[in-house]
Amino acid sequence: MKKACSFIFILISHLLFAQTDLLQKHLDGDFYQTHFTGFYLYDPLEKKEIFNHNGNKYFTPASNTKIFTLYAAMKTLSDSIPAFKYVLKGDELHIEGTGDPTFMHPKFKNPKVLQFLKNNGTKIVFHWNNFDEESFLPGWTWDDFRKNYSPERSQFPINENLVTITKNGNYLNTFPSIFKEKTAIKEVQEPRDFYENQFYIGKKSSSVKVPFIVKEDVIREAITEIIGKPVEMTKAPLPLPAAVFYSASSDKVYKEMMEESDNFLAEHLLILSSSTMNGKLSSAQTIKTITSKYLTDLKQKPIWNDGSGLSRYNLFTPQNMVQVLEKLYTDFSEDRLFSIFPVGGKTGTIKNRYKDSLQPYVFAKTGTLSNTVTLSGYLKTKTGKTLIFSMMNNNVVKDPSWVRNENEKLLRLVRDNF
Repeated sequence: MKKACSFIFILISHLLFAQTDLLQKHLDGDFYQTHFTGFYLYDPLEKKEIFNHNGNKYFTPASNTKIFTLYAAMKTLSDSIPAFKYVLKGDELHIEGTGDPTFMHPKFKNPKVLQFLKNNGTKIVFHWNNFDEESFLPGWTWDDFRKNYSPERSQFPINENLVTITKNGNYLNTFPSIFKEKTAIKEVQEPRDFYENQFYIGKKSSSVKVPFIVKEDVIREAITEIIGKPVEMTKAPLPLPAAVFYSASSDKVYKEMMEESDNFLAEHLLILSSSTMNGKLSSAQTIKTITSKYLTDLKQKPIWNDGSGLSRYNLFTPQNMVQVLEKLYTDFSEDRLFSIFPVGGKTGTIKNRYKDSLQPYVFAKTGTLSNTVTLSGYLKTKTGKTLIFSMMNNNVVKDPSWVRNENEKLLRLVRDNF
């Protein structure tokens, strides 16, 4: 009997070695020799490491950071997004922002928030005192100020903190409309002045979205215009006890963030999470709380600075990513997770990849910065297993699409051989 068990063990060990040898040969190929690569593969059912290639080394994660953000949000928020805190005092509606990114967002039509603000009180008193951080975060690229993927963060975002400019001939329209008088048709290098809310659209452009500078008077004027009633701004604390008004479905926001790699949503999900904690709104508070409460068992301590992955100061290991992905897989249903993550060949940033199967087999988050290509998530093998993986490429000088091609070949090896 002992001989039979030993033979089976040797056979299984030999088979596993042959499987992992295929992965190692791929990663040892010429393609990967000019940049730094990490790959970690894990079986959550058997709770076993399958393959580790630089899995304990630190990488710039780019938008794979959003996996940590998703985990933070799913652990702290309910099934609906907290829109704001409020108190009705006579004919005054007192509100305090929570960082809800969905207000007047073009992809989240939620008339109940607008109707509540319009139908309660003859005046809004906005308590503009509870955001404890700068609009931008350490490690963000300074010249992204005019990019629509990098708007300012704030306690009460409006229209993604972007001004939407449309042009028909010489006729201009903006939303919010308070920016119309500050917009001109002009050929310039940048669509907004660096220090001022002065915007430009080229003669050949029909529409453009540009981040605006978040200022107290800008928010007051924009809310007044949208709601149609007077708005007073105050630094005083919100009266107690306060209630919470809820807006969009949380999963819809998570799905949009993950599928489209939406930086604005990611940053504000961290801020939203802090609205459930003591103190002022602060993504740093969320990171500190989630790390100390749920992530003390990570094999390597991550350097986590933002929600989106825009920061070059973020450093995570592939093993970090897999551990958090396993926590998500343990705490929430597979169906729910796979409906939120991009699906290979079907949705989001990997809809044009992993199309060589009738059934989707990759459910994963991409990450892209200059010289950085990452992908982490879940993979269904042909034997029916669900495996968790993280693939990180840093210091890449090749075309990113070439890197994604090679990564796809690697994941096909996993699908077909494990």
